[in-house]
Amino acid sequence: MSFLAELDASRGFRVEVLAIGDELLDGRVADTNTLRLALALADLGLKISQRTTVTDDIDAIVREAKAVAARGTQLCVVSGGLGPTRDDVTSEAFAELAGVGMVRDEAQMRRIEERLARRGRPMTENQRKQADRPKGAELIPNPNGTAPGFALRHGGCVFVSTPGVPSEFDAMIANDVVAPLKRRAAPIEKRSLYCFGVTEGEVDARLAPLAELCPSVRVGFRAHIPEIHVSLSAPAQEIGALEKALGFTREQLGVAVFTEDKEPFAKVILDALKKHGATLTVAESCTGGLIGDLLTDIPGSSEVFLGGFVAYGNELKEAALAVPKGLMVDGGVVSEPVVLAMADGAAKVTGATYAIAVSGIAGPGGGSEEKPVGTTCMALIGPKIREARTMRWPFDRRRNKMVSAYAALDLLRRTL
Repeated sequence: MSFLAELDASRGFRVEVLAIGDELLDGRVADTNTLRLALALADLGLKISQRTTVTDDIDAIVREAKAVAARGTQLCVVSGGLGPTRDDVTSEAFAELAGVGMVRDEAQMRRIEERLARRGRPMTENQRKQADRPKGAELIPNPNGTAPGFALRHGGCVFVSTPGVPSEFDAMIANDVVAPLKRRAAPIEKRSLYCFGVTEGEVDARLAPLAELCPSVRVGFRAHIPEIHVSLSAPAQEIGALEKALGFTREQLGVAVFTEDKEPFAKVILDALKKHGATLTVAESCTGGLIGDLLTDIPGSSEVFLGGFVAYGNELKEAALAVPKGLMVDGGVVSEPVVLAMADGAAKVTGATYAIAVSGIAGPGGGSEEKPVGTTCMALIGPKIREARTMRWPFDRRRNKMVSAYAALDLLRRTL
């Protein structure tokens, strides 16, 4: 794209995002495009300085685009508003911004017509308008949809406009923004660490000295509950500083780091079981099969995961896992003796080397003063371990279940 030819990623420049659509403001749709764009630009050493979300209104779009240019932004990625419906007004808004008329691209109109014909859909006037763009704007082909995008320079800023549909947005950004910028970008080295068992605040506090130890290294955090992802990046010429930062991060986070290779949490555990020639079974109550689901999402899990039990009701705990009824009455189903008995029963039935069991109060109801919502008991039994512990999670039902599943598996990970 010729409009991007003057932008040198190796020297850096200001980047903004203008996300257009009523659906982004009323909660119907979440803007995931900006997240993926930010990750792609980070590989070029660039970061997004600001994101603005605006309604499907020509005046509002023009006003915000003028503000973008006034801030000295050199590249603004615009997503949304290029479809066939009457609220798709992005092209008209940028024509008004530039003070030009609209032109219709006949070749694009024929392409739209052919694409619709292959799907057995008619070519209507509102479909034709997708071939319109501001006069003087450069075409951006859309390999995954009907609406092409465009690039327009105004006030020192290059506005790159694409549809908001993620599959279309991603392809057009990769082909017509990232690829041309990459040719002039300075090489960036990155390292990542994936953690469980520490909070984002704890990670930030432990890694705070990096700002002085390795000032050329950029540190980023992302909470992907229940995981915390840490990223370290630096220009290629600062590889020594990056490796120093990586060593410091490993030391500070210790066993909380479960991988540096972007492997799923469950795969790390399955690989450790294979390494030790061990097998696993699970007995689940409050997690409702979630532990088994995490494990069986990994191809080849059957080599070490023998299966499990979802014993949600007390009767099934007694019948399938031989949990004594009196044990459940005396201390309650959510108790360490019960989860140990559940693990014993699962191991006896399957013959697995290790057994994990979980029972808890996921919420939103069912809690008490003694055992509030979020109380979860878990157990691990194996050749050299017989351990139970009680945790209290502060999340909603779904997240309480997920963090319980992770915490139970983490007992095994740390043991192995």
